[in-house]
Amino acid sequence: MPTRLKKHRKERGGIHCGNGRIGKHRKHESGRGNAGGQHMHRIAFDKYHPGYFGKVGMRHFHYKKNPYHKPSVNIDQLWSMVGLEQRKEYAKKTDGTVPLLDVT
Repeated sequence: MPTRLKKHRKERGGIHCGNGRIGKHRKHESGRGNAGGQHMHRIAFDKYHPGYFGKVGMRHFHYKKNPYHKPSVNIDQLWSMVGLEQRKEYAKKTDGTVPLLDVT
């Protein structure tokens, strides 16, 4: 649509440009971003993001991820760690024995 046909062209020159007198069209009326989380927006923050503010737990300076690395294995993927020959061998057994896997 060309500019000359847009509604805003008609509003030009008017004091409020279609935004009304009471709820004025201001740039950042309630602050930028997460401003006012502990003041004027506290109710909304507590309602939709409980526990957003405050401290929880013990501090750990210079936290390194390597010492805390604990990989996990899904139970349904355990048989993929056993070789094909061993799988066939244990499939023939009827006494319910299974191979012992060391997943450490």
